[in-house]
Amino acid sequence: MPGRLLLLGVLLLTLAACQSIDDSTTSAPAGTSPPDPRGDPAAVAFVFDGDSFEANVGGQIEEVRLLGINAPEKDECFGDEGRNALDAELGDGEIVLVAGGGEDRDDFGRLLRYVWVDGRNVNEAMLFDGHAVAVHGDHPLSDSFSAAGEEAAFAEIGMWNPAACGPAARSGIVIAWVEYNPPGPDDEVLNDEYVEIVNEGSVVVDLAGWTLRDESSQNRYAFDRSLPAGEGVLVRSGCGDDRGEDVYWCAEHPIWSNGGDTAILQDGHGNVVFWRAYRGG
Repeated sequence: MPGRLLLLGVLLLTLAACQSIDDSTTSAPAGTSPPDPRGDPAAVAFVFDGDSFEANVGGQIEEVRLLGINAPEKDECFGDEGRNALDAELGDGEIVLVAGGGEDRDDFGRLLRYVWVDGRNVNEAMLFDGHAVAVHGDHPLSDSFSAAGEEAAFAEIGMWNPAACGPAARSGIVIAWVEYNPPGPDDEVLNDEYVEIVNEGSVVVDLAGWTLRDESSQNRYAFDRSLPAGEGVLVRSGCGDDRGEDVYWCAEHPIWSNGGDTAILQDGHGNVVFWRAYRGG
């Protein structure tokens, strides 16, 4: 297992939230990647949320999961907006489903696909408009997707708006570091994997109701503490007794992917307060 890799790049401070990525990328307009002619024509039957829908594919109803993105869940901040955005992107005409060359289906049996509508990549468009987060992974458009998602995040549009679901938290709370790949076997060093949260402001901030999450729909850590000005807390992935600057996620598996991930800090309304993306090796 490689040693700790540095998060590269610069820290951008904004009035609403501070954000960070580990290296620079050049983003392109949404949907500019050329369509793949080997796709399967389909018709939308029902849209579940911002990243999944049912479609009629060759006379068979299939559930489709948009490859490379993850939209907020129905009960989360911006979940309804994400669903409505995908519904509008898909429209009521013919769509084209294109495989990404990797896994054909996810763990729930859903087709993993790029979706094209009139030459427009819907997956990328959802990221570009701030309706989803890019999921780091090994697929042909991964770099383009990451660039589109980061551009939306820096622009604070869609789910990245610091007041997307309530008053913005002007707190000075930042994600200072993600220790995603400590030395040793991943499953055996969970407490050496952590995220450092720091209060760079001048007042105590009550974090009760705030959450720390990754790119997935499953991993969420809920805070139940305050953070004094100038102090930090380490959210360790393993189990332990919360004390001092250490709190414990108590996950059964590593949270932060060695290949790349995005740590997202959200306030009690679900607004994104701070995010930090990294690309591993």
